[in-house]
Amino acid sequence: MTERFDVEAASRWIRDQWRELARDVQQDLSEVIPDVGVVLGSGIQFPADGWTEYCRITVRDIPGMPSPSVAGHGGEWILGEVGGSTILLLGGRVHLYEGYDVEEVVRGIRVLAALGARGLILTNAAGGVREGWSPGEVVSIEDHINLQGVTPRVGIEASSMIGQQTGLFDQDWIDRTELRYRKDSNAGATGGFPRGNYAGLTGPTYETPAEVRMLRKLGADLVGMSTIQEAMVAVDCRLRVQGFSLVTNLAAGMSGQPLSHEEVMETGRRSRGRLLRIVDAAISTLDPDPQQVKPE
Repeated sequence: MTERFDVEAASRWIRDQWRELARDVQQDLSEVIPDVGVVLGSGIQFPADGWTEYCRITVRDIPGMPSPSVAGHGGEWILGEVGGSTILLLGGRVHLYEGYDVEEVVRGIRVLAALGARGLILTNAAGGVREGWSPGEVVSIEDHINLQGVTPRVGIEASSMIGQQTGLFDQDWIDRTELRYRKDSNAGATGGFPRGNYAGLTGPTYETPAEVRMLRKLGADLVGMSTIQEAMVAVDCRLRVQGFSLVTNLAAGMSGQPLSHEEVMETGRRSRGRLLRIVDAAISTLDPDPQQVKPE
């Protein structure tokens, strides 16, 4: 077991850093409350155009926070603003396969909640299991299949909600995001994004063709090695949650080509624009618009 993590101490340390760094931006950041946190997946680079950066801190300097060892996971938390919303970009995601336990994996989400955030957008690089999807597709996660063999520490209320497989990913927020994305992209009624079920495995190896056939039979559309534990803790912390998978490769046995982390990184770089537009739509629709009509 790891040492007990002091969430409040970590959040106070971050606010102290924001207060010190505010001298460079000539703005009081000590009491800033992020509206939304965004967790960055492998090879997924932010921020987007129109972003105003306030300050950044290195994850390894935050008391008790683990540091990433995987290429493509930046090690900084960046506070900024886009479209009138205050955003905290959470770089430095860590995984079970790096040797961290589940409570270390979710520490950043607990700190985000302690800082007062209301929403969380999780992004990841995933293998495409569903037939017909190709690298570069951005998929909204509707549900998950936890095959990682562990779950984080959550309260009774969250455990009941998660156990019933309801409420983990905010369906109303997903609907609003898709409606805004269609409008901003002039894409019409059929120009949204697909939705699917994300299967989480421990890794670090990619799945075998036989495992991919099993996952498809279980109802998985995507497969990856993150996200599920973070979403569970976010629900426990009363954060509203959305998740987006960038399909960076077809799962083993579907393309006839060997899989590699370099392919994941390259697809992330090439597909950055579309994912950014969808995340922007999600940020702007965290709060319901009373005049907005839900899609059919």
